[in-house]
Amino acid sequence: MTTMPFEHASYRAQARRLRALAIEALKHYPLIPHNIELIKYSANAIFRITDSQNKRYALRVNPHGHHQHAAIQEEIQWINHILATTDLVVAAPVKTISERYFIEVHHQVIPSNRFCLLFEWLPGKTKWRSINEQYARNLGKLIGTLHQSGQSLSMKHRDYWRADGLIGAQTAKFYNIEQLSDVSAHEQQLLTAARRMVYELLKDLESKHPDKTGVIHSDTQPNNILVHQGQFAIIDFDDCGLGFYNDDLAVALCAFEHVSEGNQHKSFNQLKDALLDGYNESMPVSADDIRLLPYFMLARKLVTIAWLEARKTNPGIHYYFPIAIERAIQFYQHLVCK
Repeated sequence: MTTMPFEHASYRAQARRLRALAIEALKHYPLIPHNIELIKYSANAIFRITDSQNKRYALRVNPHGHHQHAAIQEEIQWINHILATTDLVVAAPVKTISERYFIEVHHQVIPSNRFCLLFEWLPGKTKWRSINEQYARNLGKLIGTLHQSGQSLSMKHRDYWRADGLIGAQTAKFYNIEQLSDVSAHEQQLLTAARRMVYELLKDLESKHPDKTGVIHSDTQPNNILVHQGQFAIIDFDDCGLGFYNDDLAVALCAFEHVSEGNQHKSFNQLKDALLDGYNESMPVSADDIRLLPYFMLARKLVTIAWLEARKTNPGIHYYFPIAIERAIQFYQHLVCK
């Protein structure tokens, strides 16, 4: 019987195959898995592992080709640096039996090798409905501490999120926003204009103010922030790399925009001000930084489209694509009409 190619399989079929690979990966770790539960599958597949001693872990299975070996080493280096030099709560990586922080795993049901990493499980819950000014201020403080901690590091293999990688055409990390599928000619025209406008602005900023870039997390949105007994933790450093400090703030602001839409009890501007107040405690924010934040928000909306385009073989997330297109175009049109 011919096996359907992985990229053409249903979401559930892809998940079953990834679970088989996860079982293979866990053979390399000093634990006996009792339960393996898929909790998230978008780009990475994330499994919650419970061992025979009832201890929990998170196993991450990366998509093929997403990172080089050296790039994953740099991610681990930053996490260990944070654990050693700050009071931030992050998930510690777990070594294999052979004392490695990650492994490359092959399974016959998936056509390509996958990098796999195991992390300690952190307690806590994500917050969306209860996001308020205190949450925003705490998140700003966390992001500021992250940026400060990365200033002593270099990332030679994760130059992902400066102008070319973030919003370039042929050089974009995820996908060329000027060559999308499943969009109308008019939509493509608007998105191309938006990309070019933002790219020129960020390229100029990068050239004139290199101090505005450094090591960033790149996914500082509420799904990656765990709150436990009032303490904040940040997870998922998979996309960390060199980029604009404003980019991490823009990711958070895009989330705040979402939670405040149509909600008379939440003010986007108040959440933004609280975020910047918290961030400013360790990383100074200038008036020009604040002026440029809407352009970074537009860049992030375009990056979301590029990410979805690059992951269109995942049937579980493709329905977000037209929503992301509409939101990016509306934001761009509002920005240029100001």
